[in-house]
Amino acid sequence: MEEIKIPEGFWDDQEWGFRHHTKLLEKYRDEWVAIVNKEVVAAGKDLGKVEKEAKRKTGRDPAVMFVESGTHIY
Repeated sequence: MEEIKIPEGFWDDQEWGFRHHTKLLEKYRDEWVAIVNKEVVAAGKDLGKVEKEAKRKTGRDPAVMFVESGTHIY
């Protein structure tokens, strides 16, 4: 089985996203956001495109989260 390597800073970026969810909700409601170095580097409705844009801009895999507004039913 291939070992999964977590990018340096991933957990810090993920935590930053959770701590700033309310602020992110104002601008990125119901969108995916890619976070690198505690900064949103890409956002949009298409997860694949957001990840690809973030990698292109930064050269590394981002922490990615969905900025949920609470209106979705699963």
